Amino acid sequence: MRLVVSLSLLLGAVLVGCQSIDGGDNLEKGVPYQLSAKETAAVEKGLRQQLPYEGVLIFGPMLASKNSKGNVSVCGTISSLGGLSGVMDKRPYVGMMVNVPPLFGFVPIVIANESSSSQSAVFLTCHREGIPI
Repeated sequence: MRLVVSLSLLLGAVLVGCQSIDGGDNLEKGVPYQLSAKETAAVEKGLRQQLPYEGVLIFGPMLASKNSKGNVSVCGTISSLGGLSGVMDKRPYVGMMVNVPPLFGFVPIVIANESSSSQSAVFLTCHREGIPI
């Protein structure tokens, strides 16, 4: 629990200077970044912690970018089978890797719901960060 709180506080500190997506220039397009097996496992763990009641989670491809400040953003899709909501359609997500010793993990920023506007916002964010999902 302390790790989740620490990661949340750290992410808040990282994002404190960000404006809304409508601001137009707050996201820096990164370069493609290959996630390690450890990072991929951290993404899956972070999403499972965020969606504990979703039943079986099915992870689609994960793509990442790294900007000039060293921040790694991750985008992908997730589906769930069972849980409180039954079978769900594929939903996109965006989040950030946190690697500030001793903290390591993935913090989901947005996991879209089924609405097209929610999904479009995630796709736009990923695209602006250089991640074509």
